[in-house]
Amino acid sequence: MAKTPSGKPKAPSIKDVAALAGVSVPTVSRYLNMPDRVSETKRMAVSQAIDKLGYRPNAIARALVREQSSQCLVLSTNTTLYGQTQVIQGVETAARTAGFALSIGVIAERGAENIRESVQSALDHNPAGVVLLNFDEAGAIALSMMPRTLPMVSIAGKRNAEVAQISVGEREGGYRVTKHLLQRLAQRGYSHAPVHYVGIPGGGGAEDRYEGWLQACQEASVPVPPALEAGWDVDSAREAGRKLARQHDAVKAVFAGNDETAMGVMRGLGDEGLRVPRDVLVAGFDDHPVARIWNPSITTIRQDFQGMGTAAFGMLAPMLDDVAAGRAHGESWHAYRHFEGELIERESTAVDSEQ
Repeated sequence: MAKTPSGKPKAPSIKDVAALAGVSVPTVSRYLNMPDRVSETKRMAVSQAIDKLGYRPNAIARALVREQSSQCLVLSTNTTLYGQTQVIQGVETAARTAGFALSIGVIAERGAENIRESVQSALDHNPAGVVLLNFDEAGAIALSMMPRTLPMVSIAGKRNAEVAQISVGEREGGYRVTKHLLQRLAQRGYSHAPVHYVGIPGGGGAEDRYEGWLQACQEASVPVPPALEAGWDVDSAREAGRKLARQHDAVKAVFAGNDETAMGVMRGLGDEGLRVPRDVLVAGFDDHPVARIWNPSITTIRQDFQGMGTAAFGMLAPMLDDVAAGRAHGESWHAYRHFEGELIERESTAVDSEQ
């Protein structure tokens, strides 16, 4: 056993426990302070190492760790996308006003184990609360892994009554923009023409946009063509536009899962000699700043992303107060708020156009 300079045996440290148990120091810390966040196998290994070494946690250090952190966490996949960046800005502004710092954890985009590791790595910093952006499949998987003892607000995705949540109205928005396209087609004399859908990566809110499109098509009794899926990159959306243009039956309208996808689709249609809106109507979603200056400008569903971020922290605040006061979970832990998007009509769905 290691000794102090005076020759007395040195008390085992948390590093000694971690080394003997074969785990990381943060895992031992979680075991001591939040054991529900540690797997059963690791709990047993740490417990046995503590017993064998006779480790006794420093009471002062543990009290400091257990104090409520002054840092909140945003968990998201691709943080470079327009919607994500705007939500994060809204959360950060509200958190800073309330005296909290904000950290950002990036969720791995593929593989349940990779997602679990990325979530756990972010939680190792002991945030006071979490805002999780459930915009895609990885976000939905991450949500299922989150401890329910931690203050958390989920943004987007299907309603989950176990957590506080903000709905961004994606199903309603998908339905509204598809109805708009169908009405425009009817005004052009194509009452039975289908609206094609080019979606963004699935899961989370992406499924809701698809379901809104599907509902509108079924209610209008128009053919429902197979949906195409683009990646987050505009090149895949451009290829989807080319594919639609090459179809035997002439494509007349396209609903794209977001505005960047709409831009790629429009470029792909143009590659094949089709012009928007003269030959094909195209609409997007989110109201990206570039959508209004694109040529032609893009019809879309405007989302108040910054407002969602601000509201998410506002919903998180009473949960943080509950934890600080040692109170039981109140209604705020299951609160629900709905944001409804606004249809913005622009040149890409104009009925009469020479473009």
